[in-house]
Amino acid sequence: MGNTVGSSNSNFCNFKKDPHHAYILGLWCADGYHRSSSIGLSSINREMIRIFSKFLITILNKERLRLRIYHSKIITNSLVLPIKISKDQTSNLVSKKSSHTAYHVYVNCRPLLREFVKEKLAEKVFGNDTISWAYLAGRFDGDGSVDKNLRNDLRIVYSNLDDAEKDYDLIKSLGLLSTKIYRYRTSNTYCIYISRYESVEFIKNISPYSVKLQKLEFEPRRDLV
Repeated sequence: MGNTVGSSNSNFCNFKKDPHHAYILGLWCADGYHRSSSIGLSSINREMIRIFSKFLITILNKERLRLRIYHSKIITNSLVLPIKISKDQTSNLVSKKSSHTAYHVYVNCRPLLREFVKEKLAEKVFGNDTISWAYLAGRFDGDGSVDKNLRNDLRIVYSNLDDAEKDYDLIKSLGLLSTKIYRYRTSNTYCIYISRYESVEFIKNISPYSVKLQKLEFEPRRDLV
């Protein structure tokens, strides 16, 4: 709130010391949106939109928040929004390609965008296991999945090899040495697979921060938002 549009200050986030900020970084790296001066999150998951929105309004004025809703068929006024903002801050569109309602929340703020992009491009070396697991929880919540038994088929999907390799190195540094990266040629995506012999360790460590896992009541909740 002390920062203004166009400011060169980079004091919005503390990715390497604040677990919640590290989680938000992981979530943005998975489902993030950015253009020349705007940064946000795109998702069909209302809870992820709510979390990212709340993060944005804790560091910027609520009035700067913008929400686009891509309706799958027709625009309906009965839709309950994941966040409470004015009608002037909300745009409703129809997307014939989508079978689900999708949300896109963002703010226009170049300094904040620079912080996120800089951290995304950097090697994922946090120097703190708590921060590392919180970041990976965000990545998992955005682009991860696991079997209902919370052991088999534990994976995180990536759109490019560079991001996958950085997280691969991070996971290895945390002691999960059986992690593998696979490429799916048909979809041109990459996937980190956590061995079923190490998946319990991975789940245990991200669960205090993962909203997705907290919904499954796998571990006692630790409310990050």
